[in-house]
Amino acid sequence: MTTSTRRSFIKGSLAALVGASVNPFGQTSAALAALVQTEARPWEQQMRDKFLGETKFRAVNMPNCTGSCGWNVFVKDGIVQRVEPPLDYPDDEYNPRGCMKGQTYHRRVYAADRVKYPMKRVGARGAGIWERLSWDEAFDYIAAEIKRISEKYGSNTVWLYPPVPATGIIKQGAGVRFASVNSFGIGTFFNWYGDLPLAHPITWNVKSEEHEFRDVLNSKYAIIWGSDVFQTRMPDAHFFTDIRAKGVKLVYISPYFDPTASGVDEWVKLRPGTDAALALGMCHVIVKKGLTDEAHLRRTTSGPLLIREDNGKYLKAADVDSDGDSETFMVFDLDSETAVPDVYFSDEAPLTGSWPVKLANGETISCSTSHTLFLKTIDEHDPETVSEITGVPTEVIERIAVEYASADPASIWAGTGINHWYHGDLMGRCTIALGCMTGNIGKPGGGVGPWSGQHKVRLNPTEYFFPKKTEGGSERYRPLPLDTTYVVQGPTETMAEKEKYWRQVRCIWAAGGNLFGQASDQAQLAKTLDEEIEFIVSPEVQMSSTAQLADIVLPIVSWYELPMDLCTTPAHPYIQLHEGALKPMYEAKTDLEVYYEISKRLGTGDIFEYNDPEQVADLLLRTGGSQVEGITLDRMKKERVVKVNMLSDTYVPFTEQVAGKATFATASGRQELYKDEDRFIEYGEQLPIHKEPHVASPYGTSKVWSEAKKERNPNMQAYPLVYHARHTRWSVHSSWRTTDILLKLDDIGQPLLEMNREEAAKRDLVAGKYAIAYNQHGYIKAKVKIRDSVPTGAVLIYFGWQRQQIREGHWNGLSRVDINPIHEIYFKPDFWGPVSGHFDQICEVKKA
Repeated sequence: MTTSTRRSFIKGSLAALVGASVNPFGQTSAALAALVQTEARPWEQQMRDKFLGETKFRAVNMPNCTGSCGWNVFVKDGIVQRVEPPLDYPDDEYNPRGCMKGQTYHRRVYAADRVKYPMKRVGARGAGIWERLSWDEAFDYIAAEIKRISEKYGSNTVWLYPPVPATGIIKQGAGVRFASVNSFGIGTFFNWYGDLPLAHPITWNVKSEEHEFRDVLNSKYAIIWGSDVFQTRMPDAHFFTDIRAKGVKLVYISPYFDPTASGVDEWVKLRPGTDAALALGMCHVIVKKGLTDEAHLRRTTSGPLLIREDNGKYLKAADVDSDGDSETFMVFDLDSETAVPDVYFSDEAPLTGSWPVKLANGETISCSTSHTLFLKTIDEHDPETVSEITGVPTEVIERIAVEYASADPASIWAGTGINHWYHGDLMGRCTIALGCMTGNIGKPGGGVGPWSGQHKVRLNPTEYFFPKKTEGGSERYRPLPLDTTYVVQGPTETMAEKEKYWRQVRCIWAAGGNLFGQASDQAQLAKTLDEEIEFIVSPEVQMSSTAQLADIVLPIVSWYELPMDLCTTPAHPYIQLHEGALKPMYEAKTDLEVYYEISKRLGTGDIFEYNDPEQVADLLLRTGGSQVEGITLDRMKKERVVKVNMLSDTYVPFTEQVAGKATFATASGRQELYKDEDRFIEYGEQLPIHKEPHVASPYGTSKVWSEAKKERNPNMQAYPLVYHARHTRWSVHSSWRTTDILLKLDDIGQPLLEMNREEAAKRDLVAGKYAIAYNQHGYIKAKVKIRDSVPTGAVLIYFGWQRQQIREGHWNGLSRVDINPIHEIYFKPDFWGPVSGHFDQICEVKKA
């Protein structure tokens, strides 16, 4: 059999066409004479000469966008000339990767606002009056201030605003190690950003689990739920257009007609904050149509487990037998008509029913399976009721529910549009319930993924992050965490382990993220800064909003000047070696160097130990566990991008559990749709339910629909618009927000308040003129853009703008992040903690 490449086929076809006396269009060969070279073309050599002397480096872009895209960086005479995708991912579906941010990163390297040397604030905070320091002067001054604060308040009041480790494990992990060896505090990022899908630890006791993007190719039906994939996940958005090309239906659920809505088969528009109701309405239809996967529910979920009707708790072996185990869950045995210990993956226990159960103390109580109780909740969310709540027509609810449940497999790709609500945990739990009801959990082409931040390190970084105190010992140096929410807002009465964790932070080291530019609750943050924070250190590449408000600004190398790093992401299953293309510019140093030098001055340099990224890369790969077993530094240097070790070719979570080969990490060993901690019972959230938004509802806030619909939210009389600050395609958070070429592409290159013409007309607002969006917390002054894709009752602004780009106020000055007590039941940093509900906001807009 003869084979040919696409390139050789095209080349041969053109040659045949030129050489033929007659071509398919009936033209003679004379008509093609102009294509024959008849004279010298010296410009061709000039074009070739442009590339002479170039050196190629394979780098990785490292923003918190989940892309983790490799780039070939071409350098000539010490200057980046151009970048190109390397096309070297082992699975060709991931080639090429990248977007215009990665394509233009070198413009940030050479940007006018590069931080060039260490600087100390000498004027008022934010006034921009600085004194240039040498590195030794900066190091000595920082160390002296840290010692002063540690001696006065305690070392744990020195607090690192945390990096996102997976983006660059060596660079970012150095901050964790720095906090560990010096007994500093460290904040949280995953929940503070609003990215933590708390439904995942609630249901599965995992931080976050999602299928890699490529797995959508195995789906027969796919729903994108509250995630503007086409605008914010550009390197992987093609997977969704690929399945459409195969004839797979793609549905998008969102209040806004955004770029993703324009690229799917069906857009389902719903009222903001009512996603949980829609998911329950779909569950209702699935039950009524007999489309549930009862085997999946019985074998792997909390469905058959018995719930005590007297206290709402799981029935345990100790309840029925004085010698029983208090951690053993019970099911009902129909043959003996008694409660017996649960056996995971068994088909014996009934999924529904209620029975009397005799307790060890002689008392008889009634118990029901948790699925029986869930069916009652589902029954209250019929399509007519859900349509009333969400605004989605009943026929649409019924049709997409049947389509989803009938496809095998079907996937849900949820996003931060769900997480960023006060009741985002309930929204997530309801979408997970859809996956459980249809048996789509743990199945290739199925799943319910959150698609939030770049959290997955894909190796065990313990040896690097938390060094041992003694060789051969088990005790490690660790920082004392304090959730970022409490640093900004102070403690609550329901804060988990308040006595252990709470202290007033006095020094902020902004190790990662633009805290004073991006953070929610800017008004309260400014108050905290003014009243409590004595010292701020900002290591930065460019002069961010945080750097502008800092006491010390340190010049950090750009990614292209970073000698080496390792990068991972949940979006694809590779670990990549980053190679720097440039020598450090100006006086910039690496984060690793900075932490090492400060630690030396604090007397912990020998514990911090590392100042060479290559040594760290070797340590991480040698001690990183099974996922990187056999992946050496020499191999990484040779291959640059290597797939981590997985159970299957495409990463799919929970395959072992749903096959009965392992149990879930929960207390019951099952997917826990039912939760019996006291606070879940107190708030009536044992099962996935819909509650109205905490702030942005015209009805009774934070109430179930039967109660909420009887009330009207008085705050929406003064502030009748839902206010959403959203991600944009033109930046990753605030990174690239000042890049000139992208500003030219981003409309008029400044913040815009986007409203539909109906809402604008009510307020006599004119496109292109300034207006003020405001509420009781703060305001933003920006120009108006009329955009009918924004629904009635809402105003939208794309975020990330730096201080100097904002006319007045702040785009996040309108947010006040109330803490949901459910999120405080436990505190596990970046695993279980308060999730920012900054979509749950309202405002009014007036002429400026």
